[in-house]
Amino acid sequence: MAQNDIQRFRAFLKTASLWNGKLAGVQQFPLHKLDLSHLKDDDILTGFPEIPVNTVLGKRAEYYYEYCIKQSLNYELIDSNIQINVAKITKGELDYLIREVNTNRIYHVELVYKFYCYDPDVSAKSNYLNEDHATELSKYVGPNKRDNFVFKFDRLVDHQLPLLYKPATYQALSSLNLAIDSIEQRVCYLAHVYIPRDLWKHNFKYINKRCIAGYYMNYDAFAKANTNNLYYLPKKHLWIGNCHALKDSYNYEETLLIVKDSLARGFAPMVWMQLESEEFESFFIIA
Repeated sequence: MAQNDIQRFRAFLKTASLWNGKLAGVQQFPLHKLDLSHLKDDDILTGFPEIPVNTVLGKRAEYYYEYCIKQSLNYELIDSNIQINVAKITKGELDYLIREVNTNRIYHVELVYKFYCYDPDVSAKSNYLNEDHATELSKYVGPNKRDNFVFKFDRLVDHQLPLLYKPATYQALSSLNLAIDSIEQRVCYLAHVYIPRDLWKHNFKYINKRCIAGYYMNYDAFAKANTNNLYYLPKKHLWIGNCHALKDSYNYEETLLIVKDSLARGFAPMVWMQLESEEFESFFIIA
């Protein structure tokens, strides 16, 4: 396992849950519930699975999370990525079934790993969140504006969590000899939030403030923000991890051209900017 993989895994462990406790009845299962206090770098080197270099972001998070469960001192993995099929058609998938060692309680945990930009101008309704929660939480959208927290939350409540109680699921889990009706459902909803630069002192309601990871600006604002700093443009699978120097660095003019091309293709890039102090700032540039 390369040193960079260790660093990304360590950064993953520090990812905060988007909210604390319950949200409209959906209970978080935060990473810190898994007792990983025994893990050292050497343990990770010998026990960590090989992850293909270009593994997409979400799949990489799944590798990390399953490894966490397997290494946990207080939970054990029963099964993962359980496909539920009806007449050879996949109806969905259960992410993880885990057992608490001390109590034998069984949990179904759905993992979500997201990057969001807070857009004050967005507002949407939810089938499950009250109006105030929906209005505020719908402002968390993906950098490419194709994703929205409220839509994902409703999908969880509509489809992914009820899947546990479908007849096909009972059949799929029959060999595990589990009392399905006693399985408790949780989500591990991890997120990195990027906010407008002028909202650093804003009171972001209903979320865990530890999720705030950086800021974002649109292309026009970046086009007016000429600096002498170094810029790095990490590929998406590198977004899990702390800012650091990459092989390829760019000056402002070079970065501006690359960003313009990326946005024209529909992809908002993440940028790591290295300051003269050697510190980094992380931000998105959106259309």
